[in-house]
Amino acid sequence: MWKKFVTVTIAAISIIGFGACGSSNNSSSVGELDQIKENGEIVFGTEGTYAPFSYHDADDKLTGYDVEVATAVAKELGVKAKFVEANWDSLLAGVDAKKFDTVADQVAPSDERKQKYDFTDLYTYSQGVAVTKKGNDDIKTFADIKGKNAAETKTSNWNQTAQENGANIVSVNDFAQAVDAITSGRAEVTLNDKLAVLDYLKQKPDAEVQISAKSEVSPAAAFPIRKGEDDLVKAVNDALAKLQKKGVLEKLSVKYFGEDVSVK
Repeated sequence: MWKKFVTVTIAAISIIGFGACGSSNNSSSVGELDQIKENGEIVFGTEGTYAPFSYHDADDKLTGYDVEVATAVAKELGVKAKFVEANWDSLLAGVDAKKFDTVADQVAPSDERKQKYDFTDLYTYSQGVAVTKKGNDDIKTFADIKGKNAAETKTSNWNQTAQENGANIVSVNDFAQAVDAITSGRAEVTLNDKLAVLDYLKQKPDAEVQISAKSEVSPAAAFPIRKGEDDLVKAVNDALAKLQKKGVLEKLSVKYFGEDVSVK
């Protein structure tokens, strides 16, 4: 979704510890798609902590909507999907450093990001919501967060949206920490993706938070790819089109959200 909107500028040193993967050790003269075919795998960066998109199930297996979509794309490409988990703030830096071929973690193709990356076709649509502590009636629209403390990750689009609406940012690493910040009184609101919030509330029905407002925008997610890799963008687009035609994206959408979020 458009959970992710602001270009990450974190240095590649933040992901050195991941080890070699993707096409990091390969000659720049070889196209990324060709290298993926040769390696027999496409490497996706993902959080692994962002349910229902990328998370670990009860058996500690990495799963989620984005993980399954990425796995299906890899299958259409004729290769395996490999996932490398990292904090959100270092995911795009991993693409820059060629540690990942792309990211499967609800990255929105903002105008700012398009200056640095090419994006595939969209595979998710949703809207933003404002989450507050239960009983908080002060926030009914996004405009009402002006002057409020908003718990947001440093480089997400929600951080930018919160600032644009006049909020003071309280930095957190993920949505669970944002909820903790709200319930403890360190923050009054957090902006996030509706589908992620609904899933959280489904998993934790006793959480002392509520959805207080919704955006009018229908944001979307796509796969970011380094500039110049047109063949890979086309190949992933072809794969997504096939998955859409086969009903795979709709099936995965219904599995995780109860409705088709792969179309607007």
